[in-house]
Amino acid sequence: MIAVDLGVIDYESGLACQYALHEQRVHSQIDDILILLEHTPVITIGRSGTEQDLLVSGGELAARGIPVKKLGRGGKITCHYPGQLVAYPIMDLKNGNLDIPDFVNRLEEVIIATLADFGLKGERIEKLRGIFVSGNKIASIGVEIRHQVSMHGISLNVFEDNSLYGYFVPCGITDRGIEFIERCCPDGTQLSMDRVKRAFLSHFTRIFHLPETVAISLKEFEDCAINPKNTNPANHIRQDIEVDGHEKENS
Repeated sequence: MIAVDLGVIDYESGLACQYALHEQRVHSQIDDILILLEHTPVITIGRSGTEQDLLVSGGELAARGIPVKKLGRGGKITCHYPGQLVAYPIMDLKNGNLDIPDFVNRLEEVIIATLADFGLKGERIEKLRGIFVSGNKIASIGVEIRHQVSMHGISLNVFEDNSLYGYFVPCGITDRGIEFIERCCPDGTQLSMDRVKRAFLSHFTRIFHLPETVAISLKEFEDCAINPKNTNPANHIRQDIEVDGHEKENS
């Protein structure tokens, strides 16, 4: 699997990237790929969500520069913002003999293990999707599977920012609050987005039983991973590693 950190990008750019990579993965032009990023402020509505979960009008949100996107992913309504980790696995589930419940369960396990690295106990709550800390939601999951290849994924609240959550009912849940790693991690915890991304990637590789995860830079991604002429960018990157004698780090 390839993993790439795209930094902070707007939602439309991230979605276009997903669609392009999903299409290439369906046709076996690229290997599985895990995209890590942060989004500029946006509210997204999944298949089971409606605009009734918005607490202000779409026009007011537009005036504030906050787009609202309706998507084909599972789940209801959530938001993304800088300071929240978003991960999009573009994976062929057939290769890992995964069904959708198992795929989602493993994503939850990755989040729980990542939270544990920062002194937090992540939990599932029956009949609710996502991961909670002390009863409050800290991570959301919403995936879409087409032609047995996944897109969309998870979001994990790292740094505290409540500026968007007052505009909607998060995931349609009215009796739970929102939590952030920054707000509830033990005193003295060394917290940075880079540390959270590295922890997430490590646990993702382990929990999905991947033989290896090749971390590539943004430039390598732009030059290789989205170029359909390269039938398998992962092989190209692995050749570079063999020549250089070391793995390349995320930019």
